[in-house]
Amino acid sequence: MKKKYVGKIALLWITGAFLFASCEKKELMDYEGVDAIYFDVQYGASHGNESLWARQNYTYVSFGTLEDTVVDLKLKIGIAGSVRDYDRPFRVEIMRDSSNAIAEEEYADFSENQVIKAGENKTYVTLRVFKTARLIKDTARIQFRIDPGEHFSLPFIEVGKIPGRWNDEGTQFKTSGDPAVHDVFFNNLLQRPAGWGVNEYSAYFGTFSPTKYQYLMDVTGYTKAHFEQLSAMTQGGRGTKIRVMAYNDLIAKFNKGYARLQKGDADGWKEWVLDEKGTMMWVPGVTWWSEKTLPEELVKQYYKPQDNQ
Repeated sequence: MKKKYVGKIALLWITGAFLFASCEKKELMDYEGVDAIYFDVQYGASHGNESLWARQNYTYVSFGTLEDTVVDLKLKIGIAGSVRDYDRPFRVEIMRDSSNAIAEEEYADFSENQVIKAGENKTYVTLRVFKTARLIKDTARIQFRIDPGEHFSLPFIEVGKIPGRWNDEGTQFKTSGDPAVHDVFFNNLLQRPAGWGVNEYSAYFGTFSPTKYQYLMDVTGYTKAHFEQLSAMTQGGRGTKIRVMAYNDLIAKFNKGYARLQKGDADGWKEWVLDEKGTMMWVPGVTWWSEKTLPEELVKQYYKPQDNQ
């Protein structure tokens, strides 16, 4: 499966008092000197108007929230100055010192040679990124930088608040903010889904951890897409159903381990499900242990070596 990230056109205010417009009619304000070029990647809340999305310094693909194993990206590049009646080539380079993604294994379909075509005021850099095994623990990064060539300049140092757009720039990853640079980050770390609620703690599932999230999907058969649906969790009864299924599984596994401990089998605790930090997996409703209980605490309580003598 694939997912596309596509930006739209809007107004841009660049620090340094440059104000210009990019619109479908291709009307741009006069600009002194060689025409400027910059990354103008946009994304934002899906319920909003895409033309109002903020300009972003980076793009983040979280395979941990997607069912997709492949994502196609389109990174918009805009110009300030004049629309010309001839093609204007330029290049986009990958900064190897600031990138760790593996070419052809974790990304493909990228070309350094780009062009603003005659009559156009923008273009898109395209590439495809892939989910790989190492991304469960590591974050891949690709840093792109514009080489303007003879037709453009890079006069802008940073981007300020843009009139007519939301001011919701992403801050999860630190970047330079240079408009000539754009970073793409991607990983497969499981993120707290929308259906978990606005806080780390859920009345249905307890405190979020990637290990617990994966366990809930494994034991119930629900997918990331199901967990992303907040209304279905809170109003459709899905949250309660998932909690009950997890509760029954945890108690069944606990009872199996308990029986082994009572018979003098010190490894009986291995039947139990553990969470991220080695504590007992827990969901609301389980009263025999808490989220902070370590398995050795229960082993000490229930192990009966004398029964095996």
